[in-house]
Amino acid sequence: MSCRNRDQDRGQGSQGSLWGITMRNQRSQASRFVAVTKCRWRRGVSLVSVLIVGLTWMLSANQVARGSEFRFVVEDLPDHSAAWLPSEVVIHTDTDLRDGLIFLLVNPTVRTHVFMVEGLYEQVAGEQGDVINKPLRVTVAPEDSVRTLVSPAPWEGSRERGGVEEFRFFCPLHRGDIDTGGTIRMVHHGGTIRTVQ
Repeated sequence: MSCRNRDQDRGQGSQGSLWGITMRNQRSQASRFVAVTKCRWRRGVSLVSVLIVGLTWMLSANQVARGSEFRFVVEDLPDHSAAWLPSEVVIHTDTDLRDGLIFLLVNPTVRTHVFMVEGLYEQVAGEQGDVINKPLRVTVAPEDSVRTLVSPAPWEGSRERGGVEEFRFFCPLHRGDIDTGGTIRMVHHGGTIRTVQ
């Protein structure tokens, strides 16, 4: 016998007792309160999640966006040497160095490689939090990438207007018989690169 039938047997009609009606009303109010609270909580969590993702993106974009970034990718060659590509990069000191210079070094291979540039320096944090300039020699693990901030020290100060400086880069660990190094050309104060034919 169901509860409803028992209530009817007691002569309380099809609506049930006052106590049953009150309990049903309280349950429905409680369930509505819980549903509204869950909905508000979900909206709050969603909003907080969106804010955290947005803030993280803005901070990371702000850090990456500083300065000009040049990308170098290492490639293993058949003679077991390696080459960083592109093999030639032109950097204009008037435009590319306004907010700093960043090299993104990508190693998609299964070997560890080193990116070394003769004459350029990278900026690293010292033990006391001060900035130290050291020769640009960066080790890149297999299937990894590294961003390094290049020191402006070599081209600060007086440079000949329109002058061009060349810096050689290569992987000292995997240098073959054929020189597979590349060249970075720094063009100072609106100069141009002249090619001889």
